[in-house]
Amino acid sequence: MYVTAHRVRTPHLVEGINAYLYVHGAQAWHAPPDPELDPGALVHSMLTVEDVGGNEVRSFLDIVAPNEMWWSDIRQALMQLIGAMQHQPLPWQGVVGACRFRIGMDLLLARTWQQELTHLFQACEMVHHPG
Repeated sequence: MYVTAHRVRTPHLVEGINAYLYVHGAQAWHAPPDPELDPGALVHSMLTVEDVGGNEVRSFLDIVAPNEMWWSDIRQALMQLIGAMQHQPLPWQGVVGACRFRIGMDLLLARTWQQELTHLFQACEMVHHPG
């Protein structure tokens, strides 16, 4: 699966987090695919801000993981990546086990990156488990 959450701001300064869930089917991979090259098929989205032209992406979290992977395991892998990257400037990216992560945010949000990353991760979980 590929799950992504973006904090977006419209040209009219309306802001929120949009999230999208893509699946890759039952295929097995030796390394998680690059979502730019193989995002999978979009199966669900959660939009809090209308997706119109001219939106600015202020922050994002991309997660690529096997479809059946538990969110607690994804969170643990993300914490490992953060532990290795937190003293480096954003954006961060890397592969931890079966997961690929990409994290980025503007300078204002980067000041409180832990809180912003929590919001993005929660949006990813919610789009994966709607309802």
